[in-house]
Amino acid sequence: MKSLNKKYEKRIVAFIDILGFKEIVRNSEINSSKIELLYTALNFLKNWEIPEKWDLKYIEIEEDAQKKNINNFDIRGKTNTTTFSDSIVVSVKVDNNVNEMISTLVSNLSYIGANLFEKGISFRGAITIGNIIHEENGIVFGQALIDAYQLETKSAKYPRIILSNKLIKELNYPIENKKDRYPYHQYINRFDDGCVGFHQMIYYQVLNSWSEIKPEILKKNLNKIRKNIIEGLDNSFENPEVFEKFNWLKTQYNNLIIFKDSTSDEEIKKPIKELNENISGQNIHYSYRDKFYYE
Repeated sequence: MKSLNKKYEKRIVAFIDILGFKEIVRNSEINSSKIELLYTALNFLKNWEIPEKWDLKYIEIEEDAQKKNINNFDIRGKTNTTTFSDSIVVSVKVDNNVNEMISTLVSNLSYIGANLFEKGISFRGAITIGNIIHEENGIVFGQALIDAYQLETKSAKYPRIILSNKLIKELNYPIENKKDRYPYHQYINRFDDGCVGFHQMIYYQVLNSWSEIKPEILKKNLNKIRKNIIEGLDNSFENPEVFEKFNWLKTQYNNLIIFKDSTSDEEIKKPIKELNENISGQNIHYSYRDKFYYE
């Protein structure tokens, strides 16, 4: 048998899972619109198997990247992506440029997550660093993939992507000066349960600081995800675990720092109100509360 001479590579590895996939498939049996939703979402993810998709669009306007030479953040030619069923694996080859590579990866994953969430699809995942073989033809295996999968399964819990401790140790923390910042620092947060990572909606907070974004587009997209969260809250009467996830999303959404429209001084982000907040009665639907204030 001829030796293939394959060797593991050190790569940043992300494993991401679509949440509620089985339920969407089940509903698609009786609701054709769910078939279109699934097809559109999976086709969108499939397109990211093209290495050129992982470009510098969301990094090149970052001051922190420009000061460090934007070309150092280019992960095209270093990134492989494999999609299968409701999961996606992305890996980026690294040397001594972990901070640059994670910046571009996180910014693109944030965009992917926001795009899917606008359609009503949330995901959960984990990112680590380690040995893996990941080829363009879809072959992927190695300890880093196992580690990312186990971290997603055991610790991610909510619709977010968390970072492994092994990866965090290679990143630029603590940040003592402005010059130490990298673009990913705008996305990453430490959550109340101790995990470090980012959720799908953080894209809008980062986007809000870019002068190129039009307030009306941002407002439209935020309204979509607000309604998707409210729908999830109101469709979980018999499933406390699902409610817990959407309630977590509600908190993260309300915590987003989104500035007012400077041209009209109008609030771009409408908060998700609590049940019966300043309303008499014992209402149990968040959608009723939302319509009471905004429609």
